[in-house]
Amino acid sequence: MASRPTKLLLVLSASAAGIAFAATSGTPLPQAKVRLPAATATPAAASKTAAAATTLAETIPDAPVLALAEDAATTFHDSDTMKCGTQKVHIDSPARAFKDQNGTVHLTVSDPNAAGWQWTGANSDFTAEPKTATLDCTSVMTGNVAASNPLMNDPTKFDQKTWIQAVFFQGSTVYAYGHEDYYGTRTAETGCHDAGTSDGLPQCWYASIPLWTSSTSATHLSFARSATAPDHGAIYPHVQYPGHSSTPTAGWIGYGAPSNIIRGRNPDGTADGYYYIFAYASAAYSGQSKGVCLFRSGDPTDRSSWRAWNGSTTTPGFTQTMGNPYSNTNSACAVVQPGTFNTYVRSVVWHKPSRRYIAFFRSSAAVRYTTSTDLLTWSTPQNLLTSTTDQANYPVAIDLDGGDYGDSNFDRLYSNGKSYLFYRVSVASGHTQIARKRIVVSNYSADVPGPTNPD
Repeated sequence: MASRPTKLLLVLSASAAGIAFAATSGTPLPQAKVRLPAATATPAAASKTAAAATTLAETIPDAPVLALAEDAATTFHDSDTMKCGTQKVHIDSPARAFKDQNGTVHLTVSDPNAAGWQWTGANSDFTAEPKTATLDCTSVMTGNVAASNPLMNDPTKFDQKTWIQAVFFQGSTVYAYGHEDYYGTRTAETGCHDAGTSDGLPQCWYASIPLWTSSTSATHLSFARSATAPDHGAIYPHVQYPGHSSTPTAGWIGYGAPSNIIRGRNPDGTADGYYYIFAYASAAYSGQSKGVCLFRSGDPTDRSSWRAWNGSTTTPGFTQTMGNPYSNTNSACAVVQPGTFNTYVRSVVWHKPSRRYIAFFRSSAAVRYTTSTDLLTWSTPQNLLTSTTDQANYPVAIDLDGGDYGDSNFDRLYSNGKSYLFYRVSVASGHTQIARKRIVVSNYSADVPGPTNPD
């Protein structure tokens, strides 16, 4: 049931991020909670505050409540029945989508060997059931670089094996931010853990986030490094690879498993001119806490522009550079609300009516979501899909109403019948699927996109 709209005339106060709100007049909003300024210590000051509260207040629309529309999932892709000849296309990354300058929607994934794949078509091809979007049977990215070039087994190259994790489209180029890791056990490196044994040795695991790019002048994508390794890195570890004697026995050192890229918003919902991405620090090491870090860029096409949040929720800054640790000195990242995010944030979308971000992630028992007005302070997580990781992994929200009104990177949730939760199903060894279920926002009416409802 949709919330009842309310007309309010308010001058909005500063947000938790310390950004001034703009005034709004006569705007229909869902039911709102009004947060008044806190009274100060003296009665006189309290009286002034109470008087000011009649004209100064912060409108906080209700948080969106999500649900899944169907009891049964539909299958978007099945590795056993939707092959490329004899080639099975398996899933080992989140599905990511964008709409190019020609109106073609691309949905990408990477497989366990770090080969990238895509489906293409019109919006209607992706929303049809069964879908009619076409699987491109020529790989769009060869992320297993070290397989053909053993020199890339050097961890300082940040180029051993890379999976597509986030995409950003602009102009006629798509930018793919990946999870790259160096894994010493892939090369039987002395001093590293031998899989299948209980030797007590470290895994020698080291992660970074590089940038690969492809032209979209043709429908087929062909990703290549944005620069010669190691200069194609976007977010490096904050320390050099430390050597086996001081390497954690589990988890990676560095930052990996990035979320999608999300446009930032001012408290009134207008774009703030920045883009944000979450990345995960898998191991606590050398001053870096385990958890998710938030990075910001004014231009995601510039791989060197990302800066990490400084840890302040009152006067947040994005000042920390994650440069190549072999030639720079970097500080550790502050982690965001570790009591909420103790694993990867896979997907973040903006819900305009509630003026909130919605983040999706997994717990051990469910796909969960949480909401925020500022990307830093998040609500108590709610279960969206109770499941094991085999039943649902890599959960992402993609709303296929996006793409026509400034939303070519699908970072909004409209809840107008084309909002989907995409996720991987591990049916059995060697058999994976991409499944999907429609997402609805149960306490808001549909946010219908169009010329009068731009981003």
